[in-house]
Amino acid sequence: MLEWYKQIRQELTGYIERLSAVSSSRGNKKIEENLKEISEKLAGNRFNLVVLGQFKRGKSTFINSLLGDKVLPTAVVPLTSIVTLIKHGQRKTIEVLFTNGERKTISRDQLADYVTERGNPANEKKVKHVEVSYPSDYLKDGVFIIDTPGVGSTFENNTEMTYNYLPRVDAALFLLAVDPPMSQSEITFLKDVKQYVEKIFFIQNKIDYMEEEECQESMLFSKQVIEEALGSDNIRIHPLSAKLALEGKQTKSKKRLKESRLSEFDKVLGDFLLKEKGKTVLHSALNNTRKLLSDEEFAIELERKAIATPLEALEQKIQLFQEKMELVRRDREDNTYYFEGEVKRLTDMLDRDLERLKKVEIPKLLKELEATGEKHQHKNTSEYVKLMEKELHDTIIRTFDDWIIREEERLNQEYGRVSKRFSDRTNEIIDAIVNASAELFELKLERFTSEETISSDSRFYYMLGDPPKFFDLEGALDFFSQKILPKGLSQVMVLKDLQKKLPEKIDMNCGRVRWDFTNRIKQSFLKFRWDLNLKIDATEEGISRAIDKAIELKKASTAEVKKVTTLIDEQWEQLQSIKQQLQQQEEAIQSL
Repeated sequence: MLEWYKQIRQELTGYIERLSAVSSSRGNKKIEENLKEISEKLAGNRFNLVVLGQFKRGKSTFINSLLGDKVLPTAVVPLTSIVTLIKHGQRKTIEVLFTNGERKTISRDQLADYVTERGNPANEKKVKHVEVSYPSDYLKDGVFIIDTPGVGSTFENNTEMTYNYLPRVDAALFLLAVDPPMSQSEITFLKDVKQYVEKIFFIQNKIDYMEEEECQESMLFSKQVIEEALGSDNIRIHPLSAKLALEGKQTKSKKRLKESRLSEFDKVLGDFLLKEKGKTVLHSALNNTRKLLSDEEFAIELERKAIATPLEALEQKIQLFQEKMELVRRDREDNTYYFEGEVKRLTDMLDRDLERLKKVEIPKLLKELEATGEKHQHKNTSEYVKLMEKELHDTIIRTFDDWIIREEERLNQEYGRVSKRFSDRTNEIIDAIVNASAELFELKLERFTSEETISSDSRFYYMLGDPPKFFDLEGALDFFSQKILPKGLSQVMVLKDLQKKLPEKIDMNCGRVRWDFTNRIKQSFLKFRWDLNLKIDATEEGISRAIDKAIELKKASTAEVKKVTTLIDEQWEQLQSIKQQLQQQEEAIQSL
């Protein structure tokens, strides 16, 4: 999987390292820092593959087949709504992350205590998700496999645990089985998933359970059902046997692997990730690397020009450059103030949206709550309490699930406009620096461009709190009141208490949403501003360093000047070699 992408990325990483070595030999620390940043982004690029499907469709076996080892247990009771992230690590470790931010390392034998109904009923242990690190080649280069619970538990309990990841996946792997074919619950589930994930790969697992003709019949049925449900006529289903694939990888049996048809799906998935996301990542890294290479070219040319300039004329040019740089620094400070103002404006926009959410949704939800109470008024008090608690819980989650997705898209769009204006202004500052020297030494430099989005690493979780103590209002009633008070009066009190609690819970979750979004906005802005300022510093430092070197050489002997100019020529040749190879990389990426 992704072999072509990996090869191009490895080659590009190698060119970045070579360029970094040249910058290091020239003493250009800012260029080195920029190249390190690009390399880290390239290495840290994530491919999020979320595996979805009804319980007993073979999800765990499928994931194990991708990894080539029994990483996940395959014979456990249905999972709760606990998401498991599987990522690359030097050794196998399992870490539980709780909703309060705490972490705990556990053994594989303890995994069921946190992710199953038996070990963690209704997620009473407040687990946010589980992270598994595993030394598999399949997980290298930023591939994350995200395992989700079965259909029923995912969307009937704590839907946010899955929904928090759906907007950020690069592909959803939706598992079906040849027998039984698609169920109504899967169709309902699929419609929900489609609202968040554009690309869904349908995998018909367990093809080894039936004859070829029966498999084709089952796949045709599933294809028709999916196309009808999604309103599409170009659905493709990939036949696969996770069991045979796992056996083939463990025993190194080419025959088993071929029978499993896993390699066929690997190619399809790899092509998608490469073209849809990988190409963008590679192109961004390539452009930024070429920009930094251009900076080094500029610095070398500047050194050559400065060396050839008489000392008195050179000193005059330096004085003019410093005067212009003082004006540039003032513009840079103004740009920083502008950016900070934009952060506040985005936060204000978020606050207005949250207030609008409360104003519009709370009255509507209160009416829904009252209608639910009327619908279940024939139930006894104990059942009524459970049903109403669930309605409160589901209502809050449903309201925020939908709103968060829309708000994140809205904020990202606005952030994109702001970051574009800021990067354009930064380009102008860089141009001013370059022009200040270009006017003196008749040199040019390419512009820098960049676009960013808000960080999607959300720390949000729902604040539903403890179950409402409906019969402990101000100490006047206790738990046993439900045994004494008439059913009708008890239900009235329950509904009244819920109607009071719903706005409170909405308000609490609005506060948490606000913290999550504002934190991510600030982090994104700070990171983006840091990256752009780093490039401004690199440009200024490169020019200043080149001029300083020229001044030193004016005081050196002829032999020393010749030695330095020879070294500069060698560095220039190295840059031209790297530049040519980067051009070939550009052509390779464009051909993908």
